[in-house]
Amino acid sequence: MIRQGVGAIREMYGLTRGLGNLRVMLGSGLLGMAASGLLNPVMPLYLRSRGLGFQEIGALYTVGALLPIFVQPVLGALSDRHGRKPFVVGLSLVTSLMVPAVALVDDPQPLAAVMILKMLLSRSAAPVSNAMVADFAPAKQRATLFALLDATSNLVFVAALFASSAVIRALSVAGTFFLAGGLFLAGSLLLLGLDEPARPPRAEGVRGGAGWGLVFRGLWSPFTYVKERPGAAALFLWQFFFTFALALFPTYLPLYAVELGAPREAVGPLVAASWLTYAFAQPFGGRLSDRLSRRVGLIVPGLAGMAVMAAVLGAAGWLPDGAALVTLVGAWVLLAIPDGLHRSSASALVVEQSPAPSERGRFMGALGACGALASVLAPVTYGFVAQAAGIGFTFLLSSVSLVLALGCVSRVREASSPVTPPPAPVAALTPTSEPG
Repeated sequence: MIRQGVGAIREMYGLTRGLGNLRVMLGSGLLGMAASGLLNPVMPLYLRSRGLGFQEIGALYTVGALLPIFVQPVLGALSDRHGRKPFVVGLSLVTSLMVPAVALVDDPQPLAAVMILKMLLSRSAAPVSNAMVADFAPAKQRATLFALLDATSNLVFVAALFASSAVIRALSVAGTFFLAGGLFLAGSLLLLGLDEPARPPRAEGVRGGAGWGLVFRGLWSPFTYVKERPGAAALFLWQFFFTFALALFPTYLPLYAVELGAPREAVGPLVAASWLTYAFAQPFGGRLSDRLSRRVGLIVPGLAGMAVMAAVLGAAGWLPDGAALVTLVGAWVLLAIPDGLHRSSASALVVEQSPAPSERGRFMGALGACGALASVLAPVTYGFVAQAAGIGFTFLLSSVSLVLALGCVSRVREASSPVTPPPAPVAALTPTSEPG
């Protein structure tokens, strides 16, 4: 794993020669992923230890996912007017300072408020970062760069995940929060070195609005794009169904594995195996995507493979005990292969479908709002299905959602020969996605 990570970093270093901003983003992203890996096993147990019940924790994450539906389009529209860097750096700095604040709050209600605000800020920054990607990402080897950056970040996350137990024993839970906050802060300070080119003056007569008008225009942007750009509807629906499908796995796969007979201590290695498989598959998918004439030619088979494996996971519950667990392990690891192969191609497709820089942030905000809506509806829907019919049926529902995502993305119109943008420093290259 270490050798693979070092190799990916070296290849990234070679591909980004002369692109200093990309190297800044790479360093900042790796520090953030290391901090996330340290906190991942701690957060749910910490919230429980501070008196928050399961329903309260569920409500906390629901509210944290609900608010970005409205905030993301607004921030995206504001970044079109005032520039991306102030929002990316400012939100990152504030969020990093809130991580150690979580360890200092003992009362459940203030703790819940801090967590909601932290999730709101971190998730709402995504469309602005994505707009920076679309502003400056080079056309040459775009998917390969996406894949290498995401794969490197995932390998760092897995390494931090394995190290988290030793760090917690050495520093305590509160110390781990402070260490993670320090890593987040260091990554945020690195972003100050980004060199965002001056934004061109707005032409006379260009729609934009000001003040509350700009805010309301951002809120209404998902409906505006569907009306004005019929092709955008397919991209927005793909984002919704794909996010809806992936929302199942972090919660229900561990529960399903234990239900089918897996020891609790084996759940962590099972999840890590999937992450590693996903990370190792990504560079191959990125290189293949850059050689194809159409990104959708790789995205559609990738989604089809994921849908098949999700259906196999759902069917595993009807197999005999021993066979059920073996099938679950195999299908879960195999699902990560088509996921890793197609994900960087999907990120490149989003960049290539985004509009001109003057409204790109608003577009990315509208796309992010579709994903945020799916993140709110998915836990409620899967919880109802699991309660009424069993966990196996939730995986079948996820498979149906992946098929719907496949149908939507296959209708996205791609340019036959993408126009190469003028040379510019790459300011960000961080696909906002999580491995299945």
